[in-house]
Amino acid sequence: MVSPNCCQALSIINQHYLRPQSDSTSLISKLWDFWLLGGASIVFWVFMITLKQLKEFSEPLEKHFVGLAPVFALLLVFCNYPHFMMSYKFAYGQGTKFVWKNWISLVAVPVLLAASFGLAFFLFETEIDAFQSVGFINLVTDKVGLDFRLGSLKNLGTEILSFSVLLMFLLVGWHYSKQVFGCVILYSRYEKYPLSQLQRNLIKWSLLSVAVFNFLYLSIYSPQYNSTSVPKTYFLNIPSVPLGLPGWFIPLSELIVGVLTVASAYLIFYRNYKNKKILPSLNLITPWIAFYIWWIPVSSLGEYYFLAVPFFHSLQYLAFAYRRDVSRAQNMKKFNFTMSVRVVLLLFMGLITFELLPSFLDSYSESYWNFRTWFFMISIPVFINIHHYFIDSVTWKFESKEVSESLLKNWR
Repeated sequence: MVSPNCCQALSIINQHYLRPQSDSTSLISKLWDFWLLGGASIVFWVFMITLKQLKEFSEPLEKHFVGLAPVFALLLVFCNYPHFMMSYKFAYGQGTKFVWKNWISLVAVPVLLAASFGLAFFLFETEIDAFQSVGFINLVTDKVGLDFRLGSLKNLGTEILSFSVLLMFLLVGWHYSKQVFGCVILYSRYEKYPLSQLQRNLIKWSLLSVAVFNFLYLSIYSPQYNSTSVPKTYFLNIPSVPLGLPGWFIPLSELIVGVLTVASAYLIFYRNYKNKKILPSLNLITPWIAFYIWWIPVSSLGEYYFLAVPFFHSLQYLAFAYRRDVSRAQNMKKFNFTMSVRVVLLLFMGLITFELLPSFLDSYSESYWNFRTWFFMISIPVFINIHHYFIDSVTWKFESKEVSESLLKNWR
């Protein structure tokens, strides 16, 4: 039999930590926010680092956990796809006035991306040397000391796809860091943790420096060519184009990350504790710590990195999306039913957009037979990932009345 004290304790945990709170001190609840905003990713990272060390001493252990990668691939379907589709709903669901007010992100960017991929598709086999401007661009990069050449890959289509993948990686890092910044700033308001403009900027700069370091690490170390001039790394079966950036960019970016991290720790957390005797809450610093351990490439987790990072990013996003929708709910029972239907529809739309449509287009156009690559299985996800950055840049602004009211005010 369960004691009354135990029942009371469980009731308190459910009321204050698990059950969504109708106040302005959390997105869902303190405990749910901890796990969704970064706690789950930290626990998984520690687990995977430990497992990596144990694998060196136990081959059966490595075989036992080999199924984790496909599990995360499946989780991406149920978490990432609704996450992307929901961002389109937030942007284009606000009406034509909002769309044209933000026409660069919501009209010009997708048109330019579509035009670039259209050019890549219809002129895929065209040799880049056929364009007169290529020689001039290569001459300029040579003069400034960059070992970069347009036309280093076989043809125009491959080069456009490869550059689009690089742009995606650059914007993804920028986007993820800005989302983590939003988590920290939001919880500073929830917890009334004081942050001056300089301190806010330090947090932003430290996160962006990590994203830049990660991009430089991947773009300088990954696409190096071996002695047979064959690129070592691919995105699906598209070779990585070498940017020709000098190797000293990496230690320089490491130094910048270190300086900004120490400056943030001293000028924000130490200063606030010394002057005001205030410590940051666990929920405030968890997203920041999680971003550091996943985005600073000090250890290789292989396929888990590329599967786990977008999954945990989507968990963060869904916490914000839930709060934004639930804040407008008048009837919670009706809202729960509507939300359930919406999630199923978003999941179905995601499956069509990311899986069925690209597969159909590749089969119909015989792209692999013609280009030796699954053109639409690459271009459509890359298009969405790049555009997603621009969408969120205009739909998640604290100065927006809708965003501030949904995240910072009470809801019923």
